[in-house]
Amino acid sequence: VEREERLATPWARSFRFRAPWLLLNLLTVFVDAAVVGAFQDAIDRLVVLALFLPVVAGQSGNLGAQALAVTLRAMTLGEVRQIHVARLLSKEAWLGALNGCVTGALAALTMYVVATQQGEGDPLRLAAVTVVAMAVSCALSGVIGALVPLLLKRAGADPATASAILLSTATDVISMGGFLALATWWAL
Repeated sequence: VEREERLATPWARSFRFRAPWLLLNLLTVFVDAAVVGAFQDAIDRLVVLALFLPVVAGQSGNLGAQALAVTLRAMTLGEVRQIHVARLLSKEAWLGALNGCVTGALAALTMYVVATQQGEGDPLRLAAVTVVAMAVSCALSGVIGALVPLLLKRAGADPATASAILLSTATDVISMGGFLALATWWAL
């Protein structure tokens, strides 16, 4: 009996491999929704925040997915044994922060324009919140993207099947929660 799904695995067996993880995903998206719901008052006061939730979450999620893909490839090729985990995580944090600053600066400029047009809040503070939230969430997402498959492998789970679900939850909670918390603390 195979422990992991393959391309030739019959659909019924593939369903049994995938369904538990997708059910876990359903539960975790409710966690994401609860995080956003905790900041309902802030979103009601500054609707522009809701417009940028998918921007922050999407960027950090994609960055985490890149780190995840590189780590999974390294695991498959046996390269993980050749590098210290701390070095891998610090590299992914640094790459995430750099990419978060670049994309965050562009998103911040967009936030400034949109907030100015809508007359909501202090556009300069909202732009600053956007760039900081993007840099931090992307740095953390890079670390999580590299760490999740390593931890799943150590726990005996299939990192290829389960990593994306855990990564998406973590990046959504960190990015949206961080963005909304920072906006609540500094821009409201």
